[in-house]
Amino acid sequence: MRSTNPLGRFRKSLRRRARRIRLGKLVTYLELSERIPGWKRGAEAEEMALAARTIPGDALIVEIGVFLGSATMLLAGARKLADSGMVHCVDPFDGSGDEYSVPVYAEIAAGFTSSLRNQFMQSIRAADLNDFVTVHDGTAESIGEFWKQPIDLLFLDGDQSPEGARSAFSIWEPWLKPGGVIVMGNSSPRQYEPHHDGNFRITVERVIEPAYRNIRIIGTTTFAEKC
Repeated sequence: MRSTNPLGRFRKSLRRRARRIRLGKLVTYLELSERIPGWKRGAEAEEMALAARTIPGDALIVEIGVFLGSATMLLAGARKLADSGMVHCVDPFDGSGDEYSVPVYAEIAAGFTSSLRNQFMQSIRAADLNDFVTVHDGTAESIGEFWKQPIDLLFLDGDQSPEGARSAFSIWEPWLKPGGVIVMGNSSPRQYEPHHDGNFRITVERVIEPAYRNIRIIGTTTFAEKC
């Protein structure tokens, strides 16, 4: 229902205008991302889009844990605006993960008539981002076993169990370039459900100085630059 408060509408309009001035054309992909079920919203979504947009040259981005592509929209949209780069999306598209997340994925997936992969690809095609996305059907381990390319931005947001998060980090983090950006989803200090704190544990153990610099937590996400 539309707000009947003129002052509230005015303030909301001002916030939207300020956002467009600050982010420019990135706002288009932030708004598209918000239409897709996902967990990156507000300031952390903005930071992710900006981090992807400001990588110079032909950026190589890897996203571990895609689900329906809400975050992919931010990453690939940013690279489309840069007119270069590729987002490599790694996910088995079967709703698997840690024991806390699986029922959440299943509840969301039940609202769609096609598979998670099909829903993901529909969103990518609708946003005309095909040329900036490469899909790898598989787990962090099965795809990582054959990976051989240096990475500019690594977004880890797959299996959140301690075992799953540690495995993904150990396989993929060595490929992150010095100066590259690591983004750890679901890693802010807070009370976690059992077996759902894998990224938080890895972050406090490994994403620290002197291995990383410019470490900051925005929302539920940690951003840092590899030294």
